[in-house]
Amino acid sequence: MQPAISSLLFKSHPLARVLDLAGEFDISWLEVWSEHFWRDDDGSLLQKIQRSGLNISVHGPTGDINITSSNPGIREESLKQVLQGVEGAASMGARVITIHPGYLTGRQDEPDSIRDLQIEAFTRIAKRGKDLGILIAMETMEKKAKEVVIRPDLANEIIDAVNMENFGVTFDISHAHTVMDVVEFIRSLRRIVHIHISDTKSGKVHVQMGEGEIAFGPVLQALKEKYDGPLVIEGWNPKDEMGMVDKSTSFLRKQLESI
Repeated sequence: MQPAISSLLFKSHPLARVLDLAGEFDISWLEVWSEHFWRDDDGSLLQKIQRSGLNISVHGPTGDINITSSNPGIREESLKQVLQGVEGAASMGARVITIHPGYLTGRQDEPDSIRDLQIEAFTRIAKRGKDLGILIAMETMEKKAKEVVIRPDLANEIIDAVNMENFGVTFDISHAHTVMDVVEFIRSLRRIVHIHISDTKSGKVHVQMGEGEIAFGPVLQALKEKYDGPLVIEGWNPKDEMGMVDKSTSFLRKQLESI
């Protein structure tokens, strides 16, 4: 396992600059958010990514996106945007793209009401990913209103229903801590293909590593038994982006050295 960073840690910077910043922090793996790319693309950004020498993963679009919306127009546009993200990720040479699962449109809706829509959406996305040679990773979400895919049993159910080799889970450690014991969560998940890592404090997710409540030693040890890939550090401190990245990467490296 190795430290990696999300491009949104440097949200205030142009993505082209983030490519350089990764190197300055001795990071060889960068996760590009689709919306960060779309915001900053001047026609030459794709080529810069391809020539950066970095290993690339992608986080698909999330703003105003709901692939299980009860509004058919919103649902179809969400899928269109996600598929655009998948195609963009393949163009960047990414190994994997993380996609947020759909969520309830209204608080009164029942989780079972979107089960079939969830499976249909991810089957469609995974088929496109297979055509393009890229892994599709459904993210496990935090415990909050309207979120549905927050526990390992449902994640496993969707994996089984989609039943494609290029489809698995992005396990978000900070999200999981809001739901249940993180180590138990890891041991219950059947197909982890990607990891997001950050701390959690008093219910707030994506806190700087080492400043929250998660005991990372046992978590990383459990991960080591079934995963060997990048650990994408997430979060954003608009007052000190550099400091957050420096402290979180240093903390993670020390934790990895100890397991």
